[in-house]
Amino acid sequence: MKRPEHLVCLSALWLLLLVGSSSCTPPLRASGQGKEAIGAVMLEQSEAWNRGDLEAYMASYWHSDSLVFIGKNGPTYGWEKTLQNYRRSYPTPEAMGTLTFTLLKTDRLSKDAFFVVGKWHLRRAIGDVQGHFSLVFRKIAGKWKIVADHSS
Repeated sequence: MKRPEHLVCLSALWLLLLVGSSSCTPPLRASGQGKEAIGAVMLEQSEAWNRGDLEAYMASYWHSDSLVFIGKNGPTYGWEKTLQNYRRSYPTPEAMGTLTFTLLKTDRLSKDAFFVVGKWHLRRAIGDVQGHFSLVFRKIAGKWKIVADHSS
């Protein structure tokens, strides 16, 4: 007995999905230690910002020309250029305000990489601003560093 062609195709598709899904591994869970380390880096960043210390704020970024920061004006490459943009955009303590982060999602991508999604908020006398961010952290020379930042 010959099987209708569409049933053969459906059977093959079902088998492909079954085999494909069994070889997929679930995303790595962020260990408490890893999440805590990322949270500590973010806390250090906000404390540095709130002191008006942009260099200390930037210490958590990868000090490399390969760092990428994507903001409303598109991508910026490099640690120095990113710092210059922060200085230009936030020239005074009033412009900097008080920064808080809210981490929404922290996923371990590998033993030395995390993907983080969150919200940022600047409380300022000249008017509050806020937005969201996504970060890629990599462990470089034993320290967690931001290698990519997309903030809006």
